[in-house]
Amino acid sequence: MLLVASALAGLLGCAQRNESQEDEKEEGYPLLGVVQGVDVEGVALTVAHEEIPDFMPPMTMVFRVSPGDVKTFKKGDQIKARMVRDEDGGFRLIKIWKIDDEAADTMRRVNKRLAKTVDELGSGYYLAEGDAFPEFALVDQYGETVTPTRYVGKPFMLNFIFTRCTDAEMCPLSTSKMATLQRMAKEEGLEDLEFISVTLDPKYDTPSVLRTYADAYGIEGENFRFVTGERDAVRQLIKSMALTHIETGEDIVHSLATVLVDRDRKIVMRSVKKAWDPMEFLAAAKAL
Repeated sequence: MLLVASALAGLLGCAQRNESQEDEKEEGYPLLGVVQGVDVEGVALTVAHEEIPDFMPPMTMVFRVSPGDVKTFKKGDQIKARMVRDEDGGFRLIKIWKIDDEAADTMRRVNKRLAKTVDELGSGYYLAEGDAFPEFALVDQYGETVTPTRYVGKPFMLNFIFTRCTDAEMCPLSTSKMATLQRMAKEEGLEDLEFISVTLDPKYDTPSVLRTYADAYGIEGENFRFVTGERDAVRQLIKSMALTHIETGEDIVHSLATVLVDRDRKIVMRSVKKAWDPMEFLAAAKAL
């Protein structure tokens, strides 16, 4: 555990438009419903939705969605989303999330412990090499809940990104390096090494947005999870790493942190540099 010398120390600039910071500013209408069908070819979901107050009675409709959505959701999924007007006058769904009460309860319990752990660090302190990485529960790019049990006895790499980051030397480069490290680890036979990328923009980065992002980088395999979820939980992880994370109007300015955690959840390597070397992390992972 170390003390941050300055709130802006080591700031690596990255600013990006963030157009959905406040619920009241969001376009469209809130929708709750159940997926009745998935049209992969037509990139659409058939949804039986509840009444939309002051706008529409309950009914079953076909909605255009994103390519990531038709990969993420299946028949029977309960969802919440925003219903917006399409260009041709129809409707489409954006910001779709799966509703799972049991998973939500698990996330609340785990992330309550996360908040307590981070609060105990004290103001200005952050997790350093040798410290235990706290447990957390978020949602991955497949819409599934990622809980601490997934990583019991497994080492993992973890970093922070967001999909709309356009600074080539920040999130895009970091994601490319994580993908390279995943490939090298497989070639070296490190089958139990897991990879986690935590979004810095959970309001925009829904599971399907993260899935589309992962696909764009050619990232495959069950051992690489891009995770999102409740803002409070994400912010606790950000705080634990002492990341700069400033939302000013429509911008996000942030720094970086990349860590390797061993099988006992101890941080064995930490870098805040843009120029972190996958080979160095690979060597450290092989030594575990």
